[in-house]
Amino acid sequence: MGDDGIGIRVAEELSSRLKHIGIEVIVGEVDIDYTLSKIEDGDFLFIIDAMYLNVKPGIVTFTPIIKSITQHLQAYSQHQPNLIHLLKTYGKSVEGFIIGIEVEEIDFNLELSNTLQTRLPHICEEVYQFIYQNIRRV
Repeated sequence: MGDDGIGIRVAEELSSRLKHIGIEVIVGEVDIDYTLSKIEDGDFLFIIDAMYLNVKPGIVTFTPIIKSITQHLQAYSQHQPNLIHLLKTYGKSVEGFIIGIEVEEIDFNLELSNTLQTRLPHICEEVYQFIYQNIRRV
């Protein structure tokens, strides 16, 4: 896992704050069936996950889900199939964003890299503010 677990860490760190503003937090990890069963047509999703876009580690990017679904971009994952592919396959009508957090290293351990561990409070705050601003528009 290593930095691949950053999405889970951010979701866990923000869980109580997000619940307080009416956001249900689902930590799906590798249970794609459970995750998909919790998503209904009309939902507004924030999918938080590790990304590798070859930018500075810890950079947070925001991509509309519809862009990923319509462009059918290849997403590589050790856990196939991926959620975006299944949303498209099952015709789930959802909106929202993929919140990607740039990794520094993927390794077989349970710890984040020093860079992501150091930046974790800033990453969490950036993600929270983005979600908060976007739910006010929905």
